[in-house]
Amino acid sequence: MFSLQLSNSITNGTQFLGHNTIPSPVLYISTESDFDQIQERIKNLGLSFPKESFFVIDRNGKGEVSILDFEVDLMEFSKYKNGRLVIIDMLKDTNLGIYYDINNYQDIGQKLLPKLRSICEKYNVTILFTHHLNKQGKILGSTAFDAVVDGKLTLIENKNDKSLIRLNIINRDFSEQDIHLKKTSNQIFNVINPIDDEEINYNLVLFIKYAVDKKDFDFTCNEIINKANILLTPKQFGRLLNSNLDLLKREGLFITKNRNANEQLYHVHYEEPIDENE
Repeated sequence: MFSLQLSNSITNGTQFLGHNTIPSPVLYISTESDFDQIQERIKNLGLSFPKESFFVIDRNGKGEVSILDFEVDLMEFSKYKNGRLVIIDMLKDTNLGIYYDINNYQDIGQKLLPKLRSICEKYNVTILFTHHLNKQGKILGSTAFDAVVDGKLTLIENKNDKSLIRLNIINRDFSEQDIHLKKTSNQIFNVINPIDDEEINYNLVLFIKYAVDKKDFDFTCNEIINKANILLTPKQFGRLLNSNLDLLKREGLFITKNRNANEQLYHVHYEEPIDENE
């Protein structure tokens, strides 16, 4: 869904998640869906592509897509369509004519990714490939995937609300970014300010849910943003926390602070709040 929405913005030259795009045709190579399934997704998403701008190569009933099946298309896409972006979705079922072990650093760093880079250079295109994370939220397979690529976009789902996504962007050419997204019912990604309602900041809601479950515990801001899936930096959350201690107390969270030589330590004790209207 994310790749299709990105393709739509680039082919139309419209903003994608608040970022400007340079118009270009897109070649979309899908190993998981056939052409009809992709068309159905596009329809459900409500997307529309300009004529002769979005080109699809599907698996055509096969278990994988071979480079022998699309290299001619790549040449024509680059030379005659002036296309500059190729999306491979997913990398794991794409046969690039080489053997590699996904868990082997040497294979990924010296075989697979150089092969992709050679295709980019040969046809003057950028390749964006999709790849899974493991259960720990890290890149599936070798860490060479992180080390060798020019840029990485990671979608991290909120454990408490699956419609909320953090998009982490790391690139060689500009500083790291975090963008907070919310998926609509038809799976469209939109940028949001992480605010739940007019009264309580959304990140405080995440913290309250976590604290109510744990009841009594110590934490630092560095620790809590990961454990509670808070969409802020440690410094930002520290400011938010300290400016809302009274509000949190009304929610039943009693917080004390104790700074040591290295960091600010917090202790939380939860007591069921009394509703004044009861």
